[in-house]
Amino acid sequence: MFPEGGATLSRAKRAADRIREEIPLIQVLADYGYDVEPRVQDREQQFRCDLHGDGSDGKPSARYYPDGGQFFCFACGSSRDAVALVQEKEGKSFWEAVSLLEARYGLPPLPWQASDDKREPTVADQVKAALRPAESPEGALSRLERFLMGITQERSLPPERCAGFWEGYDRVGAYFRAEGDPSKVIEMAYRILGSAKDALGIPQE
Repeated sequence: MFPEGGATLSRAKRAADRIREEIPLIQVLADYGYDVEPRVQDREQQFRCDLHGDGSDGKPSARYYPDGGQFFCFACGSSRDAVALVQEKEGKSFWEAVSLLEARYGLPPLPWQASDDKREPTVADQVKAALRPAESPEGALSRLERFLMGITQERSLPPERCAGFWEGYDRVGAYFRAEGDPSKVIEMAYRILGSAKDALGIPQE
């Protein structure tokens, strides 16, 4: 999803994070004509995805996840946020999609920061970081999400395997939101990471 060359990944990440925080994905989906209810932003919604095959979807194969500002299509085997959606729907580059969203939803251009010149972690770096012990349940869930995003974007596993790991992530997240035992959250998250490592043939540490 991030741009090639020119703009740094740090700046790209800040832009994508701000859009996720300030522009409800469910509203972007509704504005593109997807059969979702934008007034209900705090619960998952299933809808038909037109980004795979011939553009028709006999039954809803995509699911909107309010917590992450993303949706996952089980037919595409892909997770997308608002920027990725605009890129695919309109054939835009990353920054063209960011600029379009900023203009459409009234966000001012993102100011430059000194940190924008620093190198951001690659997908490989994020995968390695995801496999280190977490200091908190939030950290474990964050690492798990980054890991799953990496293997999903890189198409490292068949879509159905990725979907299974995402379903596990959703279960852990639901348990955490229900104020489950913190140590159990970490254990569940790293059990999924371990299974994903096995599927990828990554040696266990």
